Amino acid sequence: MNKTSKKSEKKQEGKALGLSFRYCLLHDRLYSREMEGPIPYLYPVPMFLAYLLLDFTLRFTYRSGGIVGVKYLPAALFTLGWALVLSGLVFLLPLKGKRLSRGIPLGVFVGLAVTHSGFMSMFGRFFSFSAMTFGGTGSFFTAEYFRFDWKVITASVVAVLLLLLAGHMLNAAPPKVNKKTCLGGVGIMAVGAVIILAVHFLCFPKVDTVIWENTPEDAAAAAYQDYNDTTNALMVSGLYQYTVRDIWMLLAPAGTMDQEEREEVDAYVAGYEAAKTDNEYTGLLAGKNLIMVQLEAIDTWMLSEAYMPNLWNLKQESLSFANHYTPAYITAGTFNTEFMSNTGLLPATGGIPTSVYTRDHYPYSMANLFADAGYTARSFHNSEGTVYDRGTIHPNLGYESYTSGGDMEMENYQMDRYLINGFDQMTEGDPFYTFIITYSGHGPYGDDSAIYQANAKEAQAAAQRTDGNYVYAVAGAMETDRFIGELVDKLTESGLLEDTVLVFYADHYNYYMMDDGLNMELKGVDNMNLLQHTDFFIWSQDLPAGQVDKVTSTLDILPTVANLFGLDTTGAFLAGHDGLGDQGGYVFFSDGSWYDGQTYWALGSGDPGDPQRSSQIAQITTLSNLVLSGDYYGEK
Repeated sequence: MNKTSKKSEKKQEGKALGLSFRYCLLHDRLYSREMEGPIPYLYPVPMFLAYLLLDFTLRFTYRSGGIVGVKYLPAALFTLGWALVLSGLVFLLPLKGKRLSRGIPLGVFVGLAVTHSGFMSMFGRFFSFSAMTFGGTGSFFTAEYFRFDWKVITASVVAVLLLLLAGHMLNAAPPKVNKKTCLGGVGIMAVGAVIILAVHFLCFPKVDTVIWENTPEDAAAAAYQDYNDTTNALMVSGLYQYTVRDIWMLLAPAGTMDQEEREEVDAYVAGYEAAKTDNEYTGLLAGKNLIMVQLEAIDTWMLSEAYMPNLWNLKQESLSFANHYTPAYITAGTFNTEFMSNTGLLPATGGIPTSVYTRDHYPYSMANLFADAGYTARSFHNSEGTVYDRGTIHPNLGYESYTSGGDMEMENYQMDRYLINGFDQMTEGDPFYTFIITYSGHGPYGDDSAIYQANAKEAQAAAQRTDGNYVYAVAGAMETDRFIGELVDKLTESGLLEDTVLVFYADHYNYYMMDDGLNMELKGVDNMNLLQHTDFFIWSQDLPAGQVDKVTSTLDILPTVANLFGLDTTGAFLAGHDGLGDQGGYVFFSDGSWYDGQTYWALGSGDPGDPQRSSQIAQITTLSNLVLSGDYYGEK
């Protein structure tokens, strides 16, 4: 029998040919166009099980990272509801529609589950569609940077196998929609929708006033309503509800502040200003030039006399904040810190359009504060203005211009030594404020990197090893240090050093090392939050060298600099405090954990901790996001 006749026979009803339903099911062929009984209509069951398996495995795998565990009932109910809706939909569609609705949604969620696993390995948080804004522009990550948990991969493979099984079962079932299948599909979807809506409104009701108490129920409700923490947002709502809300909040954000929310922010600002007092450092550096340098991936263990002698010497002569941290809120680590240090606000983590960076008003940004004091304000970085959209964002933050590596005619944008090409532009104005972001510590690392090739011998000799990401990191640090040395030399030669203040801080710990275990060993810490300990110090001939033991974070950089230069922040919403004052003294992380130099407290640890501090952190986090989402200053 030829192929044509076989294909023609396969289209015939197997029942008419005397074949059993089991035979047709196993051989992927139609049994009958009209059948009685429920068995032929069980093809959505494998899909239903696949949806349950994906969500359960993902939440089980990362259960220790959230405020709720895998047994959290609302998340399980959300998943049950969506599994019913997506499975029941198949009953309502013709054969082609059945195939599409069977394969596409489940395929998308398999891809998302794997993506979440990869993001967890790299960033310690789940993926959000808001992160796609930075994809291809500022991420620069290759596949080698991601690790995928075997449990998630296994569940994804099983889900695909269940998808194939559903396809086999679908081929044996009646292809046409009939009254019974329609009614069944509508009923199943209705049950699922009722479950979803009931959990949404009954388990996570909206409240008219902001509540700062930190009970477990409040923490779960805040994670669901605000979506500021992707990890806890997914853990409390499950994979499918999280995805739908993530997309919805990105496409249709609130975008405004109501009067009650505005009054909450106003009250915070008033209380902040009432508690703020001058200190011995207030206005000490007023009128001096400022060069603020954000150091790409320069970790504490890298800033040593052997690896970075120029920066090391400056640090010894600086006022150094020994307990400084750079908490990460979004996956774009450099931009995360860049935005926080420039505005004193938390970056938008979800449910807020990224246009807040390009359209919102920032009258109290670092650039605008200095501009209001008569300074010129310019920013410089190796990458083009399209990366993180800095060409648009920096002017919106108040910088007169953003100058890229191309503008500075850098021979190789990866090598920081060529940043010195922009020295004349960096020092224009009297006085001037210049913001510089270095690059050479950036990954990915490798033998073929121009940075490594230029510094390999020195890096190998200093590190006393010849291979691995450790040596690549040292090479990057040496390249950045070369620029710092030339910058100081140029300032000295031009007679500007005496009247110029230098501020240095890192954008994040060096996760390009791809070995957090080694990073923790090098830094003497035992968890991912405390691993974010980095350097922050200020050099000036008029500033006595010393060490500040008070805990500070990226959010404290702007108020600290503003106080030293006597800049007026009256009316500003600041999430941090002056590192030289008597307020603040703690860092809080994206998962709600905090550290004050004595106590490290983790949300979900079972320890009640300090309710007042946890309440204050919840308030700051919520209100900072309101300031962004509602364009607080623009509306004001």
